[in-house]
Amino acid sequence: MADITYLGSGMKKTGAPALPAGQTSAIHCLMVPLSNDILLLPNAAVAEVTAYQQPEQTDGMPDWLLGKYAWRDYQIPVIAFEVLNGDVAGNITINKNSRIAVLNTLNGNMNLPYVGLVTQGIPRLQVVQNTGIENNSATSERQNVFVAEFVLVNGEPVTIPNIDIIERAIMDLSL
Repeated sequence: MADITYLGSGMKKTGAPALPAGQTSAIHCLMVPLSNDILLLPNAAVAEVTAYQQPEQTDGMPDWLLGKYAWRDYQIPVIAFEVLNGDVAGNITINKNSRIAVLNTLNGNMNLPYVGLVTQGIPRLQVVQNTGIENNSATSERQNVFVAEFVLVNGEPVTIPNIDIIERAIMDLSL
C-alpha cells in the first residue's frame, strides 16, 4: 500500500506532482476503468474491490447516486462517477465486468467512512513513477469540480478524482 491518500493535491500546473521530502517517487495505484475514462487512485484510497451487486435505491436522489450497498456491516452510498462528473447523461451500463470499488473517505467522518464507485471492469495495478506523470493539455476545457487533475501516466490519459468534493456532495444529500 502507498503511504499517501491523495495524489492530486500537490499537482503543479506544468509538471509532475510534488511529493513531500523523504517520500518515494513511486506510488502504487489502481487504474479504474469507467465508461469512457480511467480513474487513477492511490492504493491507500481503495479499501476493496467487490463484485457488482445492485445497490438498494432511495427515492428522490440524483442519477449519480445509485443507492446504498451492504459492505462489511456498513451501508455505503454507491455512485456513478461518470454521471456525477457530467460525462454520461442518465444511467450507466452495468456489464458482467462491473465492480464496486469501495473508497476510503478522507475526512474521518464516521457517518461516511466509505463510498462505493461503480467500475466498468476490473481495476489494474499500476506503479506510477513521479517522472511518468504529466499534465494532459488535451483536457484543458474539461475541468470539473469533481476532478483534481487530468493527467497522462506513461502517455495514457487518466483522471484523478477529488475524493473530498465527492464526499461533500454525498454528505449534502443527508442520506
